[in-house]
Amino acid sequence: MREALLVIVMVILGVCLFYILYLNGFGVVNTKSALFYMSSPRWGKRRNCIEEKFSSCNGSIKRVIRLSQSKRYQFVFSSSTTKGSVSIEIYGVKKNLIAKLNNEQPCAFISTEKRTKLRVVTKFIKADGECKLIWKEV
Repeated sequence: MREALLVIVMVILGVCLFYILYLNGFGVVNTKSALFYMSSPRWGKRRNCIEEKFSSCNGSIKRVIRLSQSKRYQFVFSSSTTKGSVSIEIYGVKKNLIAKLNNEQPCAFISTEKRTKLRVVTKFIKADGECKLIWKEV
């Protein structure tokens, strides 16, 4: 009985730790299937970049990015797919859709009033290829 309680407490602590990492932009929620998937870490020079390579990828990936207050940002999406499609959706604090980026609509401008956390969702539909999302202050 004591071991079961200890396991439950450890699982709860693990979930809480992951949620804190996710809200601060370090955790990623994957609901995808793929033969091959590789993403570059967002550290150093790649801090404002999400770069992914994939094969037979289907599903979605959710991340949180943090933006500074009172700034205007330009988001640029580029993809090179040989099969299927890839799109990126950017959601605000209240889970409202701010922008949807794909090959037809590759650019969006987002202004922040205060320090903001945006949810970035990459959606794959039977896709092969690579994609990149870059954001910068304008």
